[in-house]
Amino acid sequence: MKQVFRRVQDGKGIVQVKDLPAPKCSDNRVLVATEYTAISAGTEGATLGKTFPELVKQTLSDPWMRNAVKNLIFGASPEVTKNIVWDETTLMRAIGYSGAGTVIGIGNSVKDFKVGDRVAFAAEGHAEIVAPGKNHVVPIPDDVTSQQASIVTIGGIAMQGVRRADIQLGERVAIIGLGLVGNLVSQLVHAAGGHVIGVDVDDRRLEEVKNLIPSAELLNSSNYEPVNAVRTLSGGYGADCVIICTASSKPDIANQAMKMARKQGKVVFVGLVKMDLERMPFFQGELDLRFSRAYGPGVMDPDYEAGRLEYPRQFVRWTQRDNLAEFLRLIEQKRIDVDPLIGGAFDVNDAQQAYDQLYSGELGRPVALLHYPNSQAATAHSVALKPRKKLGADKIRLGVIGVGNFSRTTHLPNIDSLAGLELAAIASATGTSAVSVAERFAASYSTTDVGEILDDEAIDAVLIATRHDLHAEYACRALERGKHVFVEKPAVLSFAELERVQSALSSSDCVYMIGYNRRYSALAEALKTQLNAGLPMMIQYQVSVPNIPEDHWTLNATEGGGRLIGEAEHFFDFLNFLVGEPPDSVGARCLALESENLANQYNFAVDLQFGDRALANVLYTSYAAATTPREQVTVHQGGNSWLITDFKSLTTNGPIAKGKRKLFSDLGHKKTLEEFSARIRGKSDGSDHDLAAARVSLQANASLTTEALKMKTIGLQTENE
Repeated sequence: MKQVFRRVQDGKGIVQVKDLPAPKCSDNRVLVATEYTAISAGTEGATLGKTFPELVKQTLSDPWMRNAVKNLIFGASPEVTKNIVWDETTLMRAIGYSGAGTVIGIGNSVKDFKVGDRVAFAAEGHAEIVAPGKNHVVPIPDDVTSQQASIVTIGGIAMQGVRRADIQLGERVAIIGLGLVGNLVSQLVHAAGGHVIGVDVDDRRLEEVKNLIPSAELLNSSNYEPVNAVRTLSGGYGADCVIICTASSKPDIANQAMKMARKQGKVVFVGLVKMDLERMPFFQGELDLRFSRAYGPGVMDPDYEAGRLEYPRQFVRWTQRDNLAEFLRLIEQKRIDVDPLIGGAFDVNDAQQAYDQLYSGELGRPVALLHYPNSQAATAHSVALKPRKKLGADKIRLGVIGVGNFSRTTHLPNIDSLAGLELAAIASATGTSAVSVAERFAASYSTTDVGEILDDEAIDAVLIATRHDLHAEYACRALERGKHVFVEKPAVLSFAELERVQSALSSSDCVYMIGYNRRYSALAEALKTQLNAGLPMMIQYQVSVPNIPEDHWTLNATEGGGRLIGEAEHFFDFLNFLVGEPPDSVGARCLALESENLANQYNFAVDLQFGDRALANVLYTSYAAATTPREQVTVHQGGNSWLITDFKSLTTNGPIAKGKRKLFSDLGHKKTLEEFSARIRGKSDGSDHDLAAARVSLQANASLTTEALKMKTIGLQTENE
């Protein structure tokens, strides 16, 4: 199928069109053959108009992202850092987020649509075939054309902004910025009974609004001082509400908006403007500042967007899906007119021409459409990239399932450098990622259908690096098809999945290995050789992590499993490695519930007892100072002490030795793949306890749940007393 994408390394404003694999339709998704998608001069232009240095600056302007980038780069080896930079500049990135087409497939959990329905969709790119989540799809009314419906997402953004403004009949509403979103906001305010005061610097935009809303009062802020002009047009009191629909890196607009508003008025931020607010206008006017996020409740909620969750209508009347559907209903009723905003439709193969004409102003309208005349036939899930070549007996053909950041910057470069492995195929949920990575690492083909790799008899083994909820399923399917499996941690998210994997292993003679790489690092092996198997030991594994956003996918109970299950397996396996056996007792606690959702906990301690061999503790916390090493492993045995710091240094104290060994960060990733290859060839017996760490993780999580509920019960009893 044809899809439009961009790469950071491409010039300013440059897009590309490429043949990519069509997406698969999973349980909560709807497969749509696209007819039209809308190019927005605002949102897409803001990204495409930036150079590489500007994009870097934008990323680093966010404190959390700045810290994440710093930790990633400075905590990695020069080789990994090079891979990260190269990956960021060359990766194909889908663009676009609004369109319309015809349903050609539905997931098992989708009940509201059937094949043949005309639908509009949000949050999907410019592509012939898309697979949006069911909560991003709405039916198109009979009297609405696909061209009109294709701007549904932009309409939803405008709709949510007006809802946040809570317009009352007769209120005077100043709208700053009359581009596409501002124009639609103006029409919606008028439809809601508000009086429009439009502010812009472009006479063409002012004229477009005047043609649609003859009663609107409009002013060019290049010719008039906007604050006084708006106050004059609102009887000297100021606007009841000001809605900001423009983007700016200067603080003037936000401060002007506050001065335009009447006392106890409202200022709603729809566009992205700098918020260096002056205190006195805010304070003296007792202003109500409101923010509008995309197209309504549900946006950025992974469970809602994935279709796993519905908001109760009694409490959340207007979700993102409701806003999208209502926007189309208003078009059907002729209360919103989008036709004057659409400048024309271009064949998807002429996408660059569409972007050029839109952003140069040649089009004369704020929207250009891309047309997909052949989308119904563009359903192939794989794309061949190079002819298959015959390999010698010394090569293991590997299929990689999942190409997220870690896979692209660590696993795939390591596979590429190992003589015994040959990358045969790449599978990813999105065609852009699949083809981009497959081309870079010279795979034979890329696909969005995991089954194609699992059924490919020429593939000997698979590496699974998807989101956590798919690890167990894909591992079992691969084992059942006679393929060796390397799966990233966590191996499983539940005891039921653990039983399923164990059952699959009992029926298979294939190699199964989990990516517990720390045991294969150079410093881990150096430490292990100095330990005495006959003496007891005490071990502490401290992990210091920064706070991460609550909506990060790893904290989602369904997709990520939380940090205890999703990440701590690494540390439990490392303890098993040092002691030489799994623990027989596991207990976990957290200080307090920072969230009602236990999966969100990332301040916890886990105690492990290995009979009379060892006592160990894993302390996982976000409370440490920013300068604290991320990982510190301390081992005490027989008067000797060892300290591994971030797997960059090993400090030894005691009779056995004294000194410090340093190296670049080595977490053992490449050595882990070498071990996987060796096991397949029968050159290593792989006698460690792979699934033992997974069981420890599940036991710790069960203990954490029990202790948390116990503490909550004690707290309630204390309150009652």
